[in-house]
Amino acid sequence: MGEEYYQAQVRAGFIRKVYGILSIQLIMTFGTVLLFQLSTIKTFIKLHQHLCANTLIFCSLAFLVLFLVLICNRNLSRTVPYNYYFLFAITLCESLACGIISSIYSFQIVATALALTIITTLAITFYACNTKTDFSYCRMGMFIVFSQVFMIGLIAMIFRIDALYTLYTFLMTIIIGLYLVYDTQLIMGKFGVAYSVDDYIFATLEIYMDIIRLFLLILRIVARYSRRN
Repeated sequence: MGEEYYQAQVRAGFIRKVYGILSIQLIMTFGTVLLFQLSTIKTFIKLHQHLCANTLIFCSLAFLVLFLVLICNRNLSRTVPYNYYFLFAITLCESLACGIISSIYSFQIVATALALTIITTLAITFYACNTKTDFSYCRMGMFIVFSQVFMIGLIAMIFRIDALYTLYTFLMTIIIGLYLVYDTQLIMGKFGVAYSVDDYIFATLEIYMDIIRLFLLILRIVARYSRRN
């Protein structure tokens, strides 16, 4: 009983740490998204589209490099304060990328997408914490489905098939939602399979990226719906 209680307390501390860091990341990212809705910044982006496009490419490449470094050097992700430096740099890259992307949409569209993302994330998290269905063994299946849906999106973009791209967006939103359930259950450790308490940086990044991808997908859906009305 004592050992079980100790493990439960350690896991609870891990969960608080992950969601505490995640909250700071989301405040930073969504704050940047709202900041980029200011008319002065939107005007700057319109006047310097080439610079912003290069910044977007740089942020994407920087994120990929930083993430790969953490994957290849597991000890680095567990070494304070360097793991926090990497996490901050990744969050900064994603925040700038999301800010630039969202700047092409109106404030109403962005605000609606943000609200829907928050509501969806809370609903999925609540479901993941309370469901008796174990998603912790579904990663390979979800990856296969993700790959197939990605190919649908690629075909839709190459041949510019609007209906197919809309289908891709909705399907990808569902898949990312399932990934969020999966990653949440790994953090909670309720079915035995769980993140190590030392991997709080990876756990935070996985949830963070799920939410960011969900936001960008919802943003596209809201924008398409708004154009049709």
